[in-house]
Amino acid sequence: MATAQLNCSLRVFCPEDDPTVADHCCETIAQGFASEPNNGLFSADPSQFAARWRAIAYNTLLRSRGVPLVHCLSLGQAPGQEPVPDDAPEPPDIIDLAGITRPEAMPVRDDLLSYMSVKKAEFLDSHGSFEYVAFLATHPEHWGKGLGSQLLGHVTDKADAAGRWCYLEATNPDNVRLYERHGFRQLETKTWSLESLPGQRIMLIPMARPPLHHINTA
Repeated sequence: MATAQLNCSLRVFCPEDDPTVADHCCETIAQGFASEPNNGLFSADPSQFAARWRAIAYNTLLRSRGVPLVHCLSLGQAPGQEPVPDDAPEPPDIIDLAGITRPEAMPVRDDLLSYMSVKKAEFLDSHGSFEYVAFLATHPEHWGKGLGSQLLGHVTDKADAAGRWCYLEATNPDNVRLYERHGFRQLETKTWSLESLPGQRIMLIPMARPPLHHINTA
């Protein structure tokens, strides 16, 4: 059964330009990622899943002041921006996630973040400046309306126009098909688990997309 797409306009802005909309973005990410399969390893209480992602989004925006973002009821990091250095000092008002994260999962979190940083650095060395999709989230009330696809298409269109690659990390295997429809291909799959939490695991799927002229000539 076909689902009608919801046409929407996209807005590019820096978080500090419109704090109210930036807060809405954090809430969208919180609700959009609250059901993703990696949550159980990091948080014992399902009622904390959304709160944890809200804090992650909030902290990310604090670290991204001056970096334009794309917003349309969804959020993705805009292309062509210099990443925030890993050794940059933390901005004030960062939310401490320790209170809503399993203590035994902290080493996994640290290894996950290190892995993401290394892979992005390797990709930059191999392909030059690229479009990085930090978050792609739609509020559950708007799932199935094509908003995520429209937002992703906005990023890939700009990447094609600039001749740049795109890069993202999928956290949910169910979303891989969406990314593949937009020309992304899986690079590898990395998983983490803890003996103390049988049945729980973290999965990360780095994916990349060449500029359109590379796709057409491949």
